[in-house]
Amino acid sequence: MKTMETKQIAATKENVEIAINKIKEFATEKGYQIIGEFKKEGVLSTIFGSSLKFESKSKEKVLRTYLWRLDQRVTMAQANKFLHFLYKKVYKLDSAPRIEYSEKELKIKEARKAWKKVQAEAEKLLLEYKNEKGDFYKKS
Repeated sequence: MKTMETKQIAATKENVEIAINKIKEFATEKGYQIIGEFKKEGVLSTIFGSSLKFESKSKEKVLRTYLWRLDQRVTMAQANKFLHFLYKKVYKLDSAPRIEYSEKELKIKEARKAWKKVQAEAEKLLLEYKNEKGDFYKKS
């Protein structure tokens, strides 16, 4: 059995910027919307200084884990979890940007939801019709 080697990614501003750029690339590639805005590096450095400050070692470990996961593969869920953690827990801001499906995709999902509702109602009416009809036409 082969042991999996994992590389540690340091929780630095440079690695965070790389991860955010990967998330932006991912969103544009898939056609997703970015809700909210990413704070610019200059704004964040005036607020937080030159390096990231963590309240505890566990928050740093969590951030490193998110950075490692995003380095492996970017998904919408991982990107949103990372952004929420970064902006709310590390930067202590009120709002965090997030990635949403595109408008077209959201409309398609709404249409499918409506179709499923109508389809269930149609199946119910068909069953009611069949029960009412029964063997009526076979008796003659």
